[in-house]
Amino acid sequence: MGDRACVIFFDATDVSPTVYLHWHGDRVPTWLDDLKTRMAGRYSDAHYAAARFVGLCHERISGNLSLGIRSNSLTLTKVRDPLRIRDESPGDAGVVIVDTADFRWTAHGGYLAERRQP
Repeated sequence: MGDRACVIFFDATDVSPTVYLHWHGDRVPTWLDDLKTRMAGRYSDAHYAAARFVGLCHERISGNLSLGIRSNSLTLTKVRDPLRIRDESPGDAGVVIVDTADFRWTAHGGYLAERRQP
């Protein structure tokens, strides 16, 4: 079916739209490391981080499939609630929540939830 992942960024006041990957869920941790470097000097901005992450994914995924953006109704309270976030998971790699204050991430509802962030 794929190696799906949903990636959502948040900052002190906002939650980004959901970035959907139909394939490449296993690459999300590496791509988030790359994003952290790219966002140096621009931390704590969920919308810019999401936009730059989409750009980074677009550079690495050929064609016109497997990358999407969708709105969500998530609040800061919901993105911090593991039970609520697990419900957002597409399966496979799961849903990844990224705190743009330091680009630490947590994963829920998929195999990335079992990986520890360095």
